[in-house]
Amino acid sequence: MHWHASLHGTPLNLTRREFGLLQALARHPGRIFSRARLLELAYDDTADVTERAVDSHIKNLRRKLSVAAPEHDWIKSVYGIGFAFEAPSS
Repeated sequence: MHWHASLHGTPLNLTRREFGLLQALARHPGRIFSRARLLELAYDDTADVTERAVDSHIKNLRRKLSVAAPEHDWIKSVYGIGFAFEAPSS
């Protein structure tokens, strides 16, 4: 199976985990997701995955998004809670 995503026409070359995280976040812009909830949404089997793995994948996802659109911070950290996708304002 292939996971394709692009931003402003630039392919993002996402891993399966990164794609799952982006999909979960982008479906609900502005909604804050805890790491535990993102694990449930983006990982098929969470038995051997820690919540800190989400941080690593979010870091990589942010880097890939910033290459395509450096003018916007797409994923916001909400201290003590989790992460939210922030669509650009019009």
